[in-house]
Amino acid sequence: FVEMFKEFFCRSWKTGAGAWIGLFAIVGYAAFLAHVKAQLNDWYASFYDLLQEAGGIVENVEYGSTEWEMGSGEDLSKHSSLASYRDRVTGELWTFVGVVAPLVWASPAAKWVRSTWALHWRIALMRSYLGAWSTQNEPIEGASQRLHEDTQRFSNGLETCLITLLDAAFTLIVFSPILIDLSKQAPL
Repeated sequence: FVEMFKEFFCRSWKTGAGAWIGLFAIVGYAAFLAHVKAQLNDWYASFYDLLQEAGGIVENVEYGSTEWEMGSGEDLSKHSSLASYRDRVTGELWTFVGVVAPLVWASPAAKWVRSTWALHWRIALMRSYLGAWSTQNEPIEGASQRLHEDTQRFSNGLETCLITLLDAAFTLIVFSPILIDLSKQAPL
């Protein structure tokens, strides 16, 4: 198992540089994703608190009344509070766009980096296996297919495990202070 890591991370400077740069990119994206999750958590809290305020504003407005359309004094204040509320909701929606917009570019780029990284690891493993291959033994039917499938399964399994582990670790790191603060506020 250790030999598989050595083949990719320590074999040559070119392969090793690509391996370490790819690993740092994958770890960096996991940290970025956890940070975005924390921002979305804050946004959900403020947005739903804002929507809860709507109950008090909308409750006092009668739709379809002629007084609303004519703009009597009381209805004019209701209209301005509803308009300011609408502006606040629009502002919150733009905040959401600002939080999520970087993911539009970062997620496909991270997927490409992960796929390329896994492919180069498979290539390094294949070179290692082929270098150790004994040509004097009787050929095994379907050996190339078997090598391809085994390295593909290994890289897919490792990629899935790495992504899941990093996501869980960074989510825990980012949300632990939030949970600790919330636990201090909870009555015993």
